[in-house]
Order: sequence, then structure tokens, then C-alpha cells
Amino acid sequence: MAMSNHSRVLLGLVAFTLSAAVVDRIAVVVGGTVITETEVLQEARLEAFLNQGPLDLSAAQRKTAAGRLVDQQLVRNEMRIGSYPPPTPAEVDSMLANFRKENFANEQQYRAALEKYGITEDLLKQHLSWQLAAIRFTDLRFGMPDSNQQSADRVRPGGAMPKGDVDQQMDAWLKEARAGAKVQFKPGAFQ
Repeated sequence: MAMSNHSRVLLGLVAFTLSAAVVDRIAVVVGGTVITETEVLQEARLEAFLNQGPLDLSAAQRKTAAGRLVDQQLVRNEMRIGSYPPPTPAEVDSMLANFRKENFANEQQYRAALEKYGITEDLLKQHLSWQLAAIRFTDLRFGMPDSNQQSADRVRPGGAMPKGDVDQQMDAWLKEARAGAKVQFKPGAFQ
């Protein structure tokens, strides 16, 4: 059976559209939530940028970044259950301004660093917003006073916080949450 010109054009368009689609490999599945390789790479890039360290996208670093994303997803799941106030755009802008002031002499150095690490300012703001939201969750859930300034002061580059009872409680909660969650690391994403 011969194909009409119209059918050939339509088939060609479908093939072109399918070949133009961007496919992102699944790196981890947490319950029903997928974490992609792109998200893992972004996390690794953001971590290096915030710590002003070397950009390491090795399999080991990607696996470490994926582990952080699993923890973040578990916290997000818990935050959905409770009423945890999100940071305001002004608070995120303030955190970004403080970070820039502490780490870069000028706008040109800041922009060059964003480019070097392969991240955008919007992605950085999303990450800082998440850090502040996670700190607030931790403070509210594990007993720290509910103070926006205290939460903002606890945020450190790369998401590290001072160790103490609250952090020990959080670590224990995360260990329990991981044990109760179905977490699947896809080996092909970390080779």
C-alpha cells in the first residue's frame, strides 16, 4: 500500500518531533517521585557553588548529591502534611544579597562564578528558598524557636548547619523516614 505525500509529511513531522524531545534519565525514585539526572547534576553544581569549592561531577559526587535530594524529598513530603510557612521572595533576596556580599567583590565576579558552575540565578534563588524552608521545618518540627532571623542565620553555604540536638533529631528522623520510604537509586545514572 503506497503512502500519500500528506502521510509522508505527517510521519516525518512526528519523527522529527520525537527526535527533538529531550529525554532525562531517572536517577532516583522516592516513593512515587522521580529525581532526574539533571536535578542531581544541578544539586552537585549548587553545592560546589555555595561552598566555593571545585566542581566535581564524578559518580561519587553525583550519588552524594542524589542522597541529599532524597532527604529533601522526604522533608518536602512531610512539609506537605503540616503547615510550614514558605519563605517570602524578600527573604530569599536578602539571603542572596548576603551570600553575594560575603563571597564576591562585585557583580562581574558573581556572574562569572554562576557561569563557571553552570547555574542560573533563578536556580540559585530556588535553592536558597528551599534551604530556608527546610531550616524552618527543622526549627518548627524539632523545637527551635520560630524566628525567621534565627532560621536565616542558621543557613550556611551548601546547606550545612551547626550540629546540636535539633540536627541529631533531624538526622534520626531522616534515617527513619528513609527506612520507611521506597527509595530506588538507578545504577545507570551513577556510572
